[in-house]
Amino acid sequence: MARSQDAPLRSAAEVTVLVTTRSDRHAEVAPLVAVARRAFGRSADVRAASYVADASPVAPFGRGLPWVRRAPVDGLGAAIDAGVAGGVGRTLVLVDSSVQVDVPTLRALAAADTVAQARVRLPDGTVRSGARLLRPGALPWSDDRADVSTVFAADQPVLSVPGAALVPAPCLPDERMTLTAWSRAVADLHGGPVRVVGEATRSVEAGRTVDAATVDAFTAWRDRASEGDGVVAGPPLPPWGARPVSPAARVTGGDAEHLTWSLKIAAPAGPEGDGWGDVHFAAELAGALERLGQRVRIDRRDAHVRDDDASDDVTLVIRGLDRVAPNPASVNLLWVISHPDDVTDTELRSFDAAFAAGPVWAAAAAARAGVPVRTLLQATDPSVFHPGARSATSPDADRVVFVGSTRGAARPVVSDAVALRADLRVYGPGWGALVPAESLGEASLSRAEVATAYASARVVLNDHWPDMAAGGFVSNRVFDVLASGGVVVTDPVAGLSDVLDVPTLEVAGSRDELADLLDPAHAWPAAAERAAVAERIAVEHSFDARAAVLLAAARAERARRP
Repeated sequence: MARSQDAPLRSAAEVTVLVTTRSDRHAEVAPLVAVARRAFGRSADVRAASYVADASPVAPFGRGLPWVRRAPVDGLGAAIDAGVAGGVGRTLVLVDSSVQVDVPTLRALAAADTVAQARVRLPDGTVRSGARLLRPGALPWSDDRADVSTVFAADQPVLSVPGAALVPAPCLPDERMTLTAWSRAVADLHGGPVRVVGEATRSVEAGRTVDAATVDAFTAWRDRASEGDGVVAGPPLPPWGARPVSPAARVTGGDAEHLTWSLKIAAPAGPEGDGWGDVHFAAELAGALERLGQRVRIDRRDAHVRDDDASDDVTLVIRGLDRVAPNPASVNLLWVISHPDDVTDTELRSFDAAFAAGPVWAAAAAARAGVPVRTLLQATDPSVFHPGARSATSPDADRVVFVGSTRGAARPVVSDAVALRADLRVYGPGWGALVPAESLGEASLSRAEVATAYASARVVLNDHWPDMAAGGFVSNRVFDVLASGGVVVTDPVAGLSDVLDVPTLEVAGSRDELADLLDPAHAWPAAAERAAVAERIAVEHSFDARAAVLLAAARAERARRP
């Protein structure tokens, strides 16, 4: 848990009001500053701090507002620390720009003389009265009772803390855990309870991010007695038990084969996450599991922790950017498909069964962690990617095609193709300044349009992150192109020929090798041979094939349990 080096200073003000705002909500700051000044006077100590969350864009910094700095920081915790760095008054009142609050509630928070949070109502009618520690070592849960007066900690950004007990805020990606850990630490130092005072509404609540840092934060409470209304805590959960749930009664009889699955992915909720590859990957896997009679839901980053976790028979973490703690109420499967360098031995050991899309990494990880890590390659959906998607009239017909984002910089395989003056077309965001105008395609394509591009192109380019290439993680783009009856040129991947030895896949280890493969005169297999490869890929490397492996693993793990 990252913290500032020194505790904040004190100021002579009676009340300091800090307005925090996500970097794309600056327009909501002025109304909160106005209500704070109505509550505490025109000369009140009011400040504003901006933070970036979920790659939020940065809006203009409006004039006449009390910004502590004219640049956003990384996350809510950092915004709190930046806002109080100049010293705070007897009481610090924190309000986020996602909250609507009135003068009486601000005054009630300021007068609480202890840590306090307003009772918050969300647009769907949900009430947040603070955080409850339901079980030692488990993730604190929001208290939805309307009549509660004290809670374990505050978990909504409309709260007050005594200035004399102020400590630096933790810099965690999970907003609620940031507020819970911070307010609980202040309450422990101050010695008073955490009260619920006043009422507020909130237009939007940040999603949950149960990553390693969040887990580390709440495991500090593993030996703490549960507080509140006599909840029976039971023994502390293991360090990675992130959900305060108990297993639901298991179905027996004929319906026992129809398991309920939760697929956890790192993509954020809403339009900003809709374009993530994880979303398509999970959707296609879910379809395959459903064809096997399974019940499936996909939980994005904001829903890694749910109120009804106990109803899940199987939790499958499709491991990308986010570390997700296992659900103690279900069978837990881990499938590492990207960012393998972020996966620790402890994480592998915490799952009932672990799979990895890179056989080289899987073997090394298994030897290191002392638990089996089975190879389960990435996959394709033949109902989308198939030779029939080819179009002779496609603008990509007989051209070199690349589909993907810039990842913030020019990708070597694309830069080399540009340098070779290939007849290139690039689809994806951010390429405007990196490739010639005549090579620019659309910023986004539908899945059907991607399939047509792959099937119609003369050559499709592919590359990998260095850690994925070293671990043998073959991009699902490779499987998609091959299933489409296309040909693909990729960068070197460890062990590639052991898992994919087909004539429509070639490796370019240098610009000279790429030049030979992109030459229009290069002899690629004819249509019949491409179709044969596509048929083989559809059988061996479909999501249906992967779903069958995962279902067998889940059933085996359930059978081992009493």
